[in-house]
Amino acid sequence: MAKARKSIGKKMTDSFRQAAASNSGRVHVVPSKDGWAVKKEGAVRASVLSSTKAGAVKAANNIKSVDRIVVHKKDGTIQSNTKKK
Repeated sequence: MAKARKSIGKKMTDSFRQAAASNSGRVHVVPSKDGWAVKKEGAVRASVLSSTKAGAVKAANNIKSVDRIVVHKKDGTIQSNTKKK
């Protein structure tokens, strides 16, 4: 049973990696050690750092190549997934 779980986990990881590598037009507003970060999907580094969540969302709205903004809660779960205003 452990092997089955491992192969399922590997398949999921591969599919997430493929999705992240595509230019999906989504950015994520996520908590960081210094406040809030705006990260393009699949990016390792943040595009913008902000001390407030509202500031990070505003910065995400100002990125031209973005179609959707995914805002996370402090615990990392998704709070909202909306089209760019």
